[in-house]
Amino acid sequence: MIKILLGLLLLLTTHFSYAVVQQYMTFSTDEINPGDVFTKARLIEEELLTFDKSGELFTKPMITVAYKVERASSKDVFFLAKSLNFSAKRLSLNHTNEVVGREFAVHVYRNQPLHVYRVLNEALKSIQAAQRSLSIQGFNSELTPVSATPTQVYNKILMNNRLVSILNQDKVDPRDVIKIIDHCYELSLRLFHTQQGDRNIRPFVPSKNTQTDKTPTDVFYHLISTFQSLNQYAESNLNLTAMQISATNTQREILPSDVMDIAMALNAELTYLAYQAKVKIPFDTSITRQEVTSNMVFDMVSRIQHVFKQP
Repeated sequence: MIKILLGLLLLLTTHFSYAVVQQYMTFSTDEINPGDVFTKARLIEEELLTFDKSGELFTKPMITVAYKVERASSKDVFFLAKSLNFSAKRLSLNHTNEVVGREFAVHVYRNQPLHVYRVLNEALKSIQAAQRSLSIQGFNSELTPVSATPTQVYNKILMNNRLVSILNQDKVDPRDVIKIIDHCYELSLRLFHTQQGDRNIRPFVPSKNTQTDKTPTDVFYHLISTFQSLNQYAESNLNLTAMQISATNTQREILPSDVMDIAMALNAELTYLAYQAKVKIPFDTSITRQEVTSNMVFDMVSRIQHVFKQP
């Protein structure tokens, strides 16, 4: 009996040691590829599905994503992974009253699959912390690695984001979004002045349309339009081709978490263009806003559009 207990103890110790080694293992850039990142995103999806054993929460209409992408690259995936990490921390905070894992600042830009892999590891820590607090048995099967393109990885993480937003019951609010939008606006100004020198931007005049009460749906489609304007600017002025993004015909309500994803995508493209144009990237803006409305976010997005529509 003692030998059996010792054997079990050795087995558990070995398993725990292996898990710890895996968690803290360091990889080189060449050892992680988009397929590895895709597999990690699949694992996160399986872990999230354990929160809905009854199959009543993640119904097909609810998990429909609000937009689709084409030609995504590693930099786009990195910023979407940061968005997932943010939402996963909200999930953890809701159930454990503590922030788990590392955070990533708005201005941080990386373009290798390894960096995306590391961000997903941090998101996974938060998800597993929430599982433990709810006594949910985690996913324990082994996934077979597959090859994948950055676009496929992007769409898989986008689905992860959708699942987390359902679990969070939409805890993202306009203050979270406008922090990213403020940073995007500062980037747009710096990019403009790098390209145009000291030429002044025409004064911004809000349209009458901005006076009406805005909803997350209004901001969502306004951001989609801004993203398309930015792509035209990148092709015309920098000879760069950016990711394509378009809204999908979803019947569900557009939520602030959907707006957050588009805001992060816009931030990804602006940061990338700034690096290509050798613009000094600002750290997170020091703007503090006590109360934020959808109208304020809509107005800031309009100002970004205004910068890139200069003659």
